[in-house]
Amino acid sequence: MELLQNIELYRMDYKLLMGFSFLYFILFGIAEVAYHFFDVKVEYARKFVHAFTGIITLLFPIYIANIIDLIILCGSFLCIVFVTKKYNLLQSVNAIERKSNGSILFPIVVIICYIIESYMQNYVYFLIPILILSFADPIAAIVGKKWPKGKYSIRGNHKTLAGSLAFLFTAFLISILTVYLIGNLLTVNRVLLCFILAMVTTVGEAISIRGYDNLWIPLSCIITLLFFQV
Repeated sequence: MELLQNIELYRMDYKLLMGFSFLYFILFGIAEVAYHFFDVKVEYARKFVHAFTGIITLLFPIYIANIIDLIILCGSFLCIVFVTKKYNLLQSVNAIERKSNGSILFPIVVIICYIIESYMQNYVYFLIPILILSFADPIAAIVGKKWPKGKYSIRGNHKTLAGSLAFLFTAFLISILTVYLIGNLLTVNRVLLCFILAMVTTVGEAISIRGYDNLWIPLSCIITLLFFQV
């Protein structure tokens, strides 16, 4: 209902959209400089962009009041992704050998999280999924590459036990800190929920291929939160 009312009263907030666009411009600029002038490996540049994109995204439900503004912003992001991929630009993000749809799926899942958060009137539905995606995912990748212990393969996707455990621990830590800071109280049920969230998203990350973890990690988190009616 609130989303429909916002659409009916819609007026584009140009300053807000330009402000967020500028933040992303600065973020990608830093990554490009690091990659081209300081020989930072593309994987680390991508993780940097991934994490800080998530941090900026956390501001969306706070400052963007209309779903159309968000769709315009995310749509612009998608256009940039398609253009830079086609013309081999933004090498700090796109210069990877493997095929990945992660950068395309990210703005889509942001819109989904925003809609669920608006409908449920609970920031947790946006905060936890985006935080886990932004930090647990890159930490798992870095740990898995640095300590490639316990290699396994799911659907032809090669993972490591070390990376999965790093994801599990990070997701659990994010969940429990978020729940505590918002509710200012940790009960046995809440701790159990945090562990389930960590387990579910770890599985989502493990079975994902070609960047689809950007979709399955937040969606599995949201479904779990909805199931337990947080």
